[in-house]
Amino acid sequence: MLKKNIIFLKGLVICVFYQSPLYAHNWRLTPSIQLQEIYSDNINLASADKAKSALVTSLSPAALIIWRVGKSSLNLRYTMQNLYNAQGNGDVTVFHQLQFNAHNVLSQNRLFVDSRSSIGQQNISNTRLASDNLSGRTTTVTTFGISPTWLPHFGNYANGTVRVNADTFSSGANTSATGGLSDSETVSEIVQFNSGSKFKRIRWSAGFNNSQTYRTGGGDVSFQNSSVTLRTYLDKHFSVFATGGHSANHYVTQINGNPNSNNGFFYTFGGRWSPSTHYWLEAGGGNNSYATVNISPMQRLSWLTTVRHNNIGLNSGTTWQTALNYRTRKSNWSLTHNNSTTTAQNLLSQTGTGEPVIPINNTILTNDIIVVQSSNLSASYYSGKSTFSLSGYLLDYAYQLDPLNQQNQIKDQNIKGISGLWNWQFARKTSAYIRPLWQQIDTTYANNIRSQGNRYDFAIGLNQTITNRISGNLELRHVTQTSNAASTLLNSDYQENRATANLFMRF
Repeated sequence: MLKKNIIFLKGLVICVFYQSPLYAHNWRLTPSIQLQEIYSDNINLASADKAKSALVTSLSPAALIIWRVGKSSLNLRYTMQNLYNAQGNGDVTVFHQLQFNAHNVLSQNRLFVDSRSSIGQQNISNTRLASDNLSGRTTTVTTFGISPTWLPHFGNYANGTVRVNADTFSSGANTSATGGLSDSETVSEIVQFNSGSKFKRIRWSAGFNNSQTYRTGGGDVSFQNSSVTLRTYLDKHFSVFATGGHSANHYVTQINGNPNSNNGFFYTFGGRWSPSTHYWLEAGGGNNSYATVNISPMQRLSWLTTVRHNNIGLNSGTTWQTALNYRTRKSNWSLTHNNSTTTAQNLLSQTGTGEPVIPINNTILTNDIIVVQSSNLSASYYSGKSTFSLSGYLLDYAYQLDPLNQQNQIKDQNIKGISGLWNWQFARKTSAYIRPLWQQIDTTYANNIRSQGNRYDFAIGLNQTITNRISGNLELRHVTQTSNAASTLLNSDYQENRATANLFMRF
């Protein structure tokens, strides 16, 4: 079925290149094409004595489809990337890329269906930190998901959300027979009910979340959590609450003990103090406890921070999360920290969405359960014709070690990096930019081998709007990557200089 869909999309792209954008019944179809000439003095990203230069040609026709009817929408973009001489081998290679999202309203404010799909490449070479398909080894990752949602209302007594997610994941790196990354299917149910306006002094909420992942190579994973909360208001500033629930999570791991030991019933008793609409504090104690502070002294500033200590459920122990957002007339500031427990398949499914993904230099993809801590700090400033942005990030991936495959398997990765951008619009149709990046990855393997890699990436470029439909770009880029790994398998020292000429045309 997937191959048939790809063939259909290829045919669609070819056909539409001979017509202008089509508008009919709220549909808009816009074809485009991108031509790139890329010169690299080290196309295989090898050490200096093995460096090989190459000129790569990339021709990428694409089609964008947008549909809007009322609150229903569809957005689909398909690209066929054709590369000549990628990796300097003189061959022609073709890569398919798809991003699809749809929201279909079946009954206004009652029933709707979301669907999504993606086709893309994930780099699995230990020498690359980006997926451009020019160098290193890649695997094609394909995802599809559908989510019907029902919003029931029971008069003034209760309002609810009932949602079912069905998602599939498949990868060319499927090596389940040897304990590697498996294709998977995930089915999850999310049910939430809250008290209606009939309840004044006492309010309640009840939730149930269940997720089951079935893997072709075995080692199924399930996450389940249910809870009920009762809250009563003593006055307009203070309320007390009681929460009880049950957590049941099942997966196999070789470290950190038995995760099933954190299953069971949990409870929390506490209260909330709300002195004004701009501040509130909530805290609760029990075998799962937490404290939350919310600060919003002005419309431009919001800050929510929670510290938890859980004995039951995922992410047990002490964890914290925060979200700070501040904006002025010329700047935006953001700080976030989050904790999560997920699978390698779910992380890879986020590729291309802007979310933190599995580190690209994990060359042994397996059916890991991964505990993730992520922190991000970003700032942007707008001044006349210039835009400045700076971001820093800290990521910690603790792999729970798939017991079927532990040779050279990664146990832990600590990642930190800083990236920046200066864009200068010095003419009406012309802009220049400078984009530096530094990233460091500390990796510990199951066999206790450790490595530290540093990547320095500097790009300078020029953007030119030629017509309303044609634009061009010239870029020079230098990359230096170093590693202190003793093993030649893990060592990834190289330097690359790259020049790219890009022409984009929208029909």
